[in-house]
Amino acid sequence: MPPPSSVTNITPPEAITPIAAQGFASGALRFGSISLLTHLALVRLNPIYRGLTVQFKVFIQLSAMTLGGCIFAEKRVSEYNDMVRRRNRALERSQRAWSEERELRERIDQENAAGAKAAMLAKEEGK
Repeated sequence: MPPPSSVTNITPPEAITPIAAQGFASGALRFGSISLLTHLALVRLNPIYRGLTVQFKVFIQLSAMTLGGCIFAEKRVSEYNDMVRRRNRALERSQRAWSEERELRERIDQENAAGAKAAMLAKEEGK
């Protein structure tokens, strides 16, 4: 079991439902078309399949479509979550880099100001 995470924001993104619905529709269509082609082949070639009731054949078709829909919905949602995580990590790295650059510029400006002040004092003492 992995150690507990320090992540406190665990709410899913708002766009997750349409993405899951699109994945479900895509998977149901793919698995449904494969299931339909398999049905047509089995009706011609397999006498046992021909003897099944219409209700059971419909159940088999719907089961295949539901399975495909669930698989593809999960796939799309996990891809979307991975994309959101990558984007958030990139934003955090970018923010960290900008803050480091800002700190470095401030330090350089302070050193330049201190150097200019020292040069002014040295110039005044030289007069």
